Amino acid sequence: MTDIRKVREEHAAIVRILGKLSAVIAKDSPPPSLELFDLRRELSSTLIAHLKLEDWVLYPSLVNHRDPEVAALGKRFNDEMGGLGAAFTAYSEAWGASAIGADWKGYCQATAGIIEALTDRIVRENRELLPVAERIERAA
Repeated sequence: MTDIRKVREEHAAIVRILGKLSAVIAKDSPPPSLELFDLRRELSSTLIAHLKLEDWVLYPSLVNHRDPEVAALGKRFNDEMGGLGAAFTAYSEAWGASAIGADWKGYCQATAGIIEALTDRIVRENRELLPVAERIERAA
């Protein structure tokens, strides 16, 4: 099993970055390109590292657990994450610097949707998935 504390710390880091991004998109005009680029890079790199931890360690340990309910929970979260990962990739590819500059309002709407989806996912993992993983980790 993985270090669940690390997963929780990464969740907190992602939420902090999403908070910064929320503050940026609440403005009527885009910030300097480099500032937004740095924030988007920070989110992408943090999220990618986090997803690798979940995909390579957390989910497999749950999906392969001997308790069928734990395995089903792990599979459900793993399957759902694939869709969110694809949505984040599509969002990132669609909203480069020129697209953001050309349609700030559209970027803000798309970003608000991604923020909501990621936040919802983190809340659900913290409430439903990680307590089960912690229980298994303590029992090992």
